Amino acid sequence: MKYYLNHPLKTEPIESGEIKKEDFKEIFDRFPWIEFLQKQLVAIEKEIKCSPSITLENKEGIGIDFSIVGEIDNYEFYICYKRPILRKKKKWFKTIEYLDKNWHSIIPEQNMNDGIEAFNLLFDRDFETLEKKWG
Repeated sequence: MKYYLNHPLKTEPIESGEIKKEDFKEIFDRFPWIEFLQKQLVAIEKEIKCSPSITLENKEGIGIDFSIVGEIDNYEFYICYKRPILRKKKKWFKTIEYLDKNWHSIIPEQNMNDGIEAFNLLFDRDFETLEKKWG
């Protein structure tokens, strides 16, 4: 599984690589969520590249982004669940199905436990539960 640690003022991840499930919790716990949020909040808007976040993605491109947003005294986390899904669209007089390879669900008002749960479900390839909770 690939992971990326994203700094709000950097275009490239500050750390990335392959990771095992048993090593991921330590990385999650030591990520400086509040420190990076503070840096984002005092930055000039055009300097901001992303919200402070951790991204985990498997070989099939299915992934979870877990990010912090808000103010220092009033913040929340959100989960972005990326996966391919079959979608429908109207074309002329009929409906066709197509595969959207990069479908994202963005779910606000999450907490640290939600993030750990989502990452563990991705490691365990439990896509059914991921879809139910964050799809």
